Amino acid sequence: MRFSEELLLLLHSDDTGYFVPVPEWNMSCALAGGVLLDLSLEGRIDSDLESLILVDPTPTGDPLLDPTLAEIARDETVRTPRFWVERIAQRSDKISDESMNRLVNAGIFEADSGGFLSLSKKVTRTGRYPLVDGRTGEEIKGRIFRSLFDGEIPEPRDVAIIALVHSCGGFRAILDPDEFDEAKDLIELYAGMDLIARGIAVAIRSSYRPPSSMRSGRRRPMPEVGMWEMLSSKAFRSRNVPKFLAETFKELGPVYKLKFPGRELVALVGTDVNKWAAKKGRHHLRTRDYLQGFQAEWGTARSVASLDGADHFRMRRAMRAGCSSAVVKDRLAELFLIGRRTFERWGTGRVVPGEAACQGLIGEQIGRLFVSIERTEDLMEILDHLLKFEYRALLVHVHRLLPKFLLRTPRMRRYKKSVLELYDHIHASHTPGQREGERRDLVDDLMELHHADPQFMPETNLGFAFIAPMIAGHYLGSATAFSVYELLKRPRFREQIVAEADNLFAGGDPTAANLSPESIDAAHRFSMEVLRLHPVIPTHLRTTMNSFEVGNIEVPAYSELLVGYTATHYMEEFFPDPETFDIDRYLEPRDEHRQTGAYVPFGVGTHVCGGSGWTRLHMAANLLLMARHLDMELVPSNYRLKLSSFPKSSPGKSFKFRVKGHRHPLRPAQS
Repeated sequence: MRFSEELLLLLHSDDTGYFVPVPEWNMSCALAGGVLLDLSLEGRIDSDLESLILVDPTPTGDPLLDPTLAEIARDETVRTPRFWVERIAQRSDKISDESMNRLVNAGIFEADSGGFLSLSKKVTRTGRYPLVDGRTGEEIKGRIFRSLFDGEIPEPRDVAIIALVHSCGGFRAILDPDEFDEAKDLIELYAGMDLIARGIAVAIRSSYRPPSSMRSGRRRPMPEVGMWEMLSSKAFRSRNVPKFLAETFKELGPVYKLKFPGRELVALVGTDVNKWAAKKGRHHLRTRDYLQGFQAEWGTARSVASLDGADHFRMRRAMRAGCSSAVVKDRLAELFLIGRRTFERWGTGRVVPGEAACQGLIGEQIGRLFVSIERTEDLMEILDHLLKFEYRALLVHVHRLLPKFLLRTPRMRRYKKSVLELYDHIHASHTPGQREGERRDLVDDLMELHHADPQFMPETNLGFAFIAPMIAGHYLGSATAFSVYELLKRPRFREQIVAEADNLFAGGDPTAANLSPESIDAAHRFSMEVLRLHPVIPTHLRTTMNSFEVGNIEVPAYSELLVGYTATHYMEEFFPDPETFDIDRYLEPRDEHRQTGAYVPFGVGTHVCGGSGWTRLHMAANLLLMARHLDMELVPSNYRLKLSSFPKSSPGKSFKFRVKGHRHPLRPAQS
């Protein structure tokens, strides 16, 4: 295991799912120092406090070390360690990325879709992890802390690690103040024992990165886009937000200000922004501001969507099992049963409103699979009220398009009363007696968290957490509606999915074991392309809590941001002919979705959708069920999609279809 890997392990916090706060430049220099230490141990360089010399230019075969070795070999001048630390630190992102990937691939770290990292259960259980040569080694924190607090003499390698961490200020971050005071003398003693590490430590402490205020001379003013310019865009008028943002990016670059009447939003667009948000957004972007009013309408102070940092990580972990694709796999028979019941209600020969029909289908499935509520006519009415109240609250509080009094009309008051009744219904159905013998669901997980820590998850926040899956289901409902439209519009791909469905259902309803990647390949790629071309949530709203720069343009603190992460879906350089629906984009050798930061339908940063696996599988399963049973057509047959952009991107009300007949009889799912 390389020094950079153990440095990351030592600075990792399992409470926050990331690394303890260390100044960015110090961390970069420490990672650079780790590379130099490894090169020294490999016999490639030697160093003292004044000079670093090349001993052997032969590559090590390790891509973490060899770029630095090659650079040192090319330079004929003998430089100081400080020079090389500063030089290597400029590519510290690549060093940390490679080191983190190795730790994940080795099964030491487990990576969350939001960029959070946890020690694997195997490591936390045993306190040991595999080294590069296949041997197992003791977990780094145990070794270092015994040296600092239990009087154990550290190995030479650990002495070097102590010096590295001390040089970047890491011990102040990972130890309590009392612990640091207790260990300080030993830390300084050990940090001075390794000559090479001492030289690198001096380099780190003396390295200098000027503050942003001294770099302001190279900043550019932020471009602005006025309302008239927006209205002159065909993409904007047609409500295709990602396409509009992509076109503006091509003209103005990755950051520009959108000037709406009474509101200004700083747009951040492009793959570099997406990659930056994934790595460093947690230090600069805050989520809660735009959701405060919306959440208050539901009687909650916070939710997984508005939390940041350690609390967000903890909530994601608590909800992980209840939002995973395993839920769909375990309850596949129920999903098919509800699907067929819904198809019966659609009937044959009559015109069906596409968006509303798909919302009804998904709403009932989500209610059953994720919060275990049974369908009744009263319940379906309540779910309809939930949808309408949610939309109005989003338009008032998030999009700020409607005045607040429109949430206080008699109809909205009635809808809100229905929502409160839904809270009570879900709560009452999840007592120990009611849940005996049932599959555990998300509400069970939330109730367990509430009982274990009522301060973190109080009663006042439970109700909104209960219905959050159904709110998320409204977005899946729109994605499903887009899927139906594209299925009926693309006969070539429809034939592939029908054939796939007939093969899958030939022997009866498939089980989770039958849903292999090969058996649902076309449906999976079809769903991926729907999510690329029609992202239901095309942007994130955020607030800048710490200023930052994008493309030499400063984005000041308190700026209201529009992170246009899906604009990359409409960029020709990543997706040739981006407006063409093509499920073959995801086949080798094209693999267009594998370009880092380009295909991001579920968001970027720490708030990447925690239910992305569930969404993909749920979409594919419904798509295959429709293809198996329904012979459908657009109404009219030449209909072209019109979009609605508020409160989310969805097919307009003009999207309708007709079920002409049933390819195979609708029947109860086989037990």
